[in-house]
Amino acid sequence: MRLSKLGYYADFFICAALIVFLAGLVLLQLSWTKFALWIVFSALGLALWTLVEYAVHRWLYHSVPYFKDVHDAHHAEPNAHIGAPPVVCVALIFAIFFAPFANTHFTAACGLTTGILIGYMAYMLMHHAAHAWSPKPGTWLHGARRHHALHHFRAEECNFGITTAFWDHVFGTALEKGPKAFAPSSQDG
Repeated sequence: MRLSKLGYYADFFICAALIVFLAGLVLLQLSWTKFALWIVFSALGLALWTLVEYAVHRWLYHSVPYFKDVHDAHHAEPNAHIGAPPVVCVALIFAIFFAPFANTHFTAACGLTTGILIGYMAYMLMHHAAHAWSPKPGTWLHGARRHHALHHFRAEECNFGITTAFWDHVFGTALEKGPKAFAPSSQDG
């Protein structure tokens, strides 16, 4: 779905505010144990986000009809402001990662959700940077941009990770070089 500039950037600010809010809720409890638990669950949420990001991009955006159509529009116009309406992804994050745990362990729910939101913010920033910025060659951001560009312009069935290529390596979908690296070798028969 095509978004306005405000709609495109809204989740950046919403996520940042929610991260501060969730951290504040835990800090108000004035317990080092709860704060440490929040840190652990935030790290777990951030790590979990990388798998969620990979799975959504690979199996939802490239397979499920409505989402595939929207994602195809992004592939057709990579620099256009195309994406989910503001707050939709944030609401899903809270419904999936916060709500089920909030009544049983509030601090863990806050931490897990904070980590997921940090990952989602990193994803939004990295994806935007991959299309809009020109980082200096040899930098980490340049490598991440190149990784994503190979997905867009060489082999759409590879390089689904945006914030990390880890899951592409785990699931065998990593393409690190140009099109020749993806072509089957003569030994493959």
